[in-house]
Amino acid sequence: MTEPLIAYVEAQVAKGEYTSISEIVRTTLRLLIERDDAKVHRGAANAEAVRDRA
Repeated sequence: MTEPLIAYVEAQVAKGEYTSISEIVRTTLRLLIERDDAKVHRGAANAEAVRDRA
């Protein structure tokens, strides 16, 4: 990780926002998975809408 990212993560743990760096990584990965799943669902919904208009 870059120095700014390390500093951010360490600050979050120091503030008590998270209990550990591992918790931040897990949370971040869950959010990325949710975002990717939402993209897939939006793409499928858009494709269906285009088919319905045709």
